[in-house]
Amino acid sequence: MSQLTVPQLVNIITPTQGANYNNLQLKTFGYVTPVPTIIPGGLCKSGGVNNESQILVGYPPASGQVVSATGQIKVWANDEGNPFVAPGEIADTTTDGHVITPGNRTALASDKYLYEPALYIAPQTAETGGTPHFPDYLRGEYNNNPAGGYKFGGPGAPMDPVPAGSKMKEKYTAEFVWDVAKLGLATGTYEAEFVIHDGDRDRGVGCVTIQIQ
Repeated sequence: MSQLTVPQLVNIITPTQGANYNNLQLKTFGYVTPVPTIIPGGLCKSGGVNNESQILVGYPPASGQVVSATGQIKVWANDEGNPFVAPGEIADTTTDGHVITPGNRTALASDKYLYEPALYIAPQTAETGGTPHFPDYLRGEYNNNPAGGYKFGGPGAPMDPVPAGSKMKEKYTAEFVWDVAKLGLATGTYEAEFVIHDGDRDRGVGCVTIQIQ
């Protein structure tokens, strides 16, 4: 006698209108909505293009922490030279470091990735040709003349304090800042990928989980 297979039943319920009921969610897998995951073995993994991940020394929010929709996402890069940014990029050097004139943000380093620091949101990561988000503020010491090679440039705007416990092993540090409101992201949890060139010929990639509220 063959065994009868009962098909799985999925009920889709239209939510009640109101501020607290503006999302539709299928009740599956323990009521958890999956979050896009950065591909294992991609740039997040040390090695290959990501040959100096240790230059990325601090992230607020740290992985798993919350940032408001009007807040900021930051990363600090610390190296023996000041990290590269897009050729010709000009930022304020006296107050908050806001970008005044974007440089050539399509310029590629020898590893075929951008000179300009970039934040990617999975699944649109750098290795999949995803959309880069460029920093709104540059602070500390950075190099906007990659063609000039390895050099020690002058300081930009003052940096925010580096997160406690950050391993600052080298002399030069830059801070890159993104306004969350300009990223076009709804409230939710995201996998963020930071792809940043150092001050000579290496690159650091760091990946963190960010919750936007």
